[in-house]
Amino acid sequence: MENRRERTKETKQTIVNAFIELLDSKDALHISVIEITKKAHVDRGTFYRYFENKQALVEDCEENFLDKLYFVHRNLLSEAQKMENYSDMSNFIEQILAIIETNIQMVNALLNKTGNISFQEKLREFLMEQNIVTLKQLTKHEIPEKQTTLLANYASSAILGIIKFWSSNYQGYTRKDIVSFINNVTVNGILRFIK
Repeated sequence: MENRRERTKETKQTIVNAFIELLDSKDALHISVIEITKKAHVDRGTFYRYFENKQALVEDCEENFLDKLYFVHRNLLSEAQKMENYSDMSNFIEQILAIIETNIQMVNALLNKTGNISFQEKLREFLMEQNIVTLKQLTKHEIPEKQTTLLANYASSAILGIIKFWSSNYQGYTRKDIVSFINNVTVNGILRFIK
């Protein structure tokens, strides 16, 4: 039974990987289920066993990625609550970026190559929700609701921009480069770069 579950998981991942590879050369709108199955070396019946259609495949990729981010963020948040100060957030940032890096090809495809900005908006909303949770749980003083919302929106848009940029320029920037930059901006602010 365990062997069968592993094969099922592998087959589904093979289909996802084939789709992501095809996105390197084509817009998602122009990729057919037949092309995906051919690339994955499975028949169409196998594809439809896992996904209702191509859009269901895209949504499955999106949800799987967001779930991974959610669980890492939740674990990191409980660790962060034990910290005395937040003068270095690089470990926190490092672990989140590790999830992104592990899925960099898929993230690049979803953010930059599907021809649809729905995932971009979904990720921004997700980041905003997580930022609000973080602010409420880690702030030692009361922040007015409007400021919390503005700060969460500002941070989520900035983070989304960095993720989008990094995923499409992955070869030019290491995870360490991105961690260092985000940590520096988070801890020191933007004005430190100007002075």
